[in-house]
Amino acid sequence: MPGIYIKPYYFKPSLIPSLVTIALLYLMISLGIWQLDRAEYKASLQTIIESRQNLDAISLSSIGQREIDWLYQPVFTAGRYDAEHQVYLDNQVHNMVVGYSVFTPLKLTNDLAILVNRGWVPQGKTREQLPEINMSTVLIQNLSGLLASPPSKGLVLSSMANNYASWPVVLQYVDTNELEAQLGYKLMPMVMIINDTKHTSFDIMPIKVNMRSEKHTAYAFQWFALSLALFIIYIVVNSKRKN
Repeated sequence: MPGIYIKPYYFKPSLIPSLVTIALLYLMISLGIWQLDRAEYKASLQTIIESRQNLDAISLSSIGQREIDWLYQPVFTAGRYDAEHQVYLDNQVHNMVVGYSVFTPLKLTNDLAILVNRGWVPQGKTREQLPEINMSTVLIQNLSGLLASPPSKGLVLSSMANNYASWPVVLQYVDTNELEAQLGYKLMPMVMIINDTKHTSFDIMPIKVNMRSEKHTAYAFQWFALSLALFIIYIVVNSKRKN
């Protein structure tokens, strides 16, 4: 590659290290920009949570189709719990104690249900000993809660992480499409989180963003700082002083 002479230094990088440096700079700057986008999204999400939790509840049947229309919207509905199909979401920590989030389908009609997050229960003495949940299947006339997206998958090491061999099931993540195939009826694409103790005997976990926008901004700063450091190293290593 041709060099650049700037008294008293001569900058002449070689081809392969230059290509590698450009690729790394592109990757790190892209990651920094992605973290800034995530920070903006999380800040917007936190604003929605704080602004909508105190709104008046509306009927579940009247929500909009877009996620932004129903996300964290208080709603009320009526239905019957499907007590035969309890779901325990694993690895849920509350007040420094490991336990499960309990999800139960609420049947709105014969072929449509919404998955209800009924709260948190502590893990038993062993993982094989699941908490006992006794519940009624009578018609619930006015169940209220907040709508939210299903819990994110996170890191899943196996495509067969969830086992539906017997009910109740202990799941590593909640996938409404997987559950639909097991239940035999359709699930709405969101979950309903109970936020009133009169509707559940379990502990209600606070609704919050898993990682706040400030942490994403800090990660973005780290990626940009690494990019700058790499660029400076590239310039210094490929510059030589001329007599």
